[in-house]
Amino acid sequence: MVLSAILLFLSFPNANLFPLAWFAMVPFFIALNRATSWKSAFCMGYLTGFLFFAGLFVAIVFLYPYANIYQTLVGYLLLVGYTALYFGVFAAFVQLLPWRSGVLFPVAAACIWIALEWVRSWLLTGFPWGSIGYSQWNNLPGIQIASVFGVHGVSFVIVLFNAGIATVLRAHRQWRQEIAAIGVPLIVMLSCFGYGVFQLSSVESSVAAEKSRPGTSPASAVKTASPKTLNIGLVPGNISQLRKWKLTEFPDIFRRYIALTHEASRAAPDVIIWPETTVRGEVLLNHWPTYHGRFKQMLRETEIPMLIGATDYEKVDAMGNKVDKVYNRAFSVSPEGEILGKYAKMRLVPFGEYVPLASFLPNLIQFRPTEPGKSVNLLPLFNVKNASVEKIEIGVSICFESGFPDHFRRFVKKGAKVMSILINDAWFEGTAFPELHLSMAPFRAVENRIAVVRCANGGFSCMFDKFGRTTTPLVTPHTAQEILVAAVQLREGEQTLYTRYGDWFPILCALFCLGWLGWRIFVRFRP
Repeated sequence: MVLSAILLFLSFPNANLFPLAWFAMVPFFIALNRATSWKSAFCMGYLTGFLFFAGLFVAIVFLYPYANIYQTLVGYLLLVGYTALYFGVFAAFVQLLPWRSGVLFPVAAACIWIALEWVRSWLLTGFPWGSIGYSQWNNLPGIQIASVFGVHGVSFVIVLFNAGIATVLRAHRQWRQEIAAIGVPLIVMLSCFGYGVFQLSSVESSVAAEKSRPGTSPASAVKTASPKTLNIGLVPGNISQLRKWKLTEFPDIFRRYIALTHEASRAAPDVIIWPETTVRGEVLLNHWPTYHGRFKQMLRETEIPMLIGATDYEKVDAMGNKVDKVYNRAFSVSPEGEILGKYAKMRLVPFGEYVPLASFLPNLIQFRPTEPGKSVNLLPLFNVKNASVEKIEIGVSICFESGFPDHFRRFVKKGAKVMSILINDAWFEGTAFPELHLSMAPFRAVENRIAVVRCANGGFSCMFDKFGRTTTPLVTPHTAQEILVAAVQLREGEQTLYTRYGDWFPILCALFCLGWLGWRIFVRFRP
């Protein structure tokens, strides 16, 4: 059990030893074979999950510069204790499965795992971090099936393969009778890898054919592609969280963003993006005239539209009633300073932006809660440099939201041509969390076959193509490069199966589990 927890932990960032995930759960399954009851299996599973998540989420403890050490420690233990429950429940159900069932055992185990991963992604507003599929974010051939099954499909194949190995090892003396238990998972795994290799090689072949076509010069190729691309400038800023918290630091921070934006504008991007909570909404809405004037002057000088993450304090609602609410928003701003659209973050961070079950935990953590947004809004962008493209709609996922694939796809299904992720990972600088957060972005790109641009303060800023490949260098607080300007391809063609139907696969797994559980109950209590 301890070995499985360690191997799973090492398959995730920062170690990124992703091949370990393909056999990390084998010791766990073999240990469960010795469980004498579902209760002992639950304890084994809970211990394994607790050790794994304790290592994965340890960065939460280091939030103590921003909160009391006892509060961060309590929050950390609550989160680890809660997520470990899913390992325990999984182990309890696996203990009830018939091991001598050939390929049915690994299939059933994988279905149970995926059903629980899916439940964890929405129960109590959801916490999807640590899904085993994310360990494969550097394994490009292995994640291409996400366009059909989502990240849960990758998790399914990993657990299926682990359970198959464990089944054969358990019955090693009668291994011929259990050969299907590893043969079928092996075929499934190789088929998924083969599909990924085919997808990646087909796009490489088309690009090579285009370059080798007679009479095609690089300039003409760029001209042909330009209506299908968008040149994006990222200005992460990379301001430490302690500085962001001090109001006296804001003038210097604001000047830094303006200077970097001028630098990025020299490359003539079609849009410039600032990360999550870069400024207060008062700057954009002319409630702070001095800063708003400087902001508009920058827009006039650059003549480039912008996407900006801002904290927005709402004093009056749409009906004219006085309110006192704070939103985490993204704004689309024209070169003239007009607000073209805005989106409020809908998926909030537990214990960071709101307190789950606050009525039961009123004094655990005290802060001003953020209000969740109500609807998925695309942000319009008018490409002032390309007359052939009148309007482009961009989807924006704000920080924690990028871990929710079903939420992310709603922007693409609504018509987004490019997806952007605005992030503030400065809270976790120096820990594994920023890279753990980064590992989700290529899955969102593959699931929806859409380019994803990631602008992160204090984390990793970069761009991914629709196959989850990084197309730019990584900009971090420790790189000499402070801005990033590159072209991304606009989404065209039909939507993927995942974009259209979302989490159909884990729902199917959950229905299978409910059917099996219902059958077990019926058999036990039938007269």
